[in-house]
Amino acid sequence: MTQTETNRALITKAYDGLAKGDPTHFTALFDENIEWRVMGSSAWSRHLKGLEAVERDLVGPLFARIDGPYLTTAELILADGDRVAVIAKGNAATVDGARYDNDYCFVFRLEDGKIVEVREYMDTILADAALGAG
Repeated sequence: MTQTETNRALITKAYDGLAKGDPTHFTALFDENIEWRVMGSSAWSRHLKGLEAVERDLVGPLFARIDGPYLTTAELILADGDRVAVIAKGNAATVDGARYDNDYCFVFRLEDGKIVEVREYMDTILADAALGAG
């Protein structure tokens, strides 16, 4: 299997779980030195370095605002070498009863089977409106 095929398979398996509300295959891919950029200029836009920062400053605050499972379904997965791009649709309710059904484009860079870099593009106005200041 080529690097492209391996990386595509890893991300596909991760999104198969996310579509069912199971993030374990996804989070298992996070490298200790992961860099995550939420692009844009919203309250949720940020550049985080390291797994601890991603969990504390992005994942924790996000899931504190979500009521029930946070489902994310991949609509398209493209891979080229160490990069995998995913167009995805979120499906969640907030603790305030609002819908948070965002559209995403994620660009992942993998090394040795781990995600080392993420660029996340989304509707930042929707994120701010549904999730607040983050």
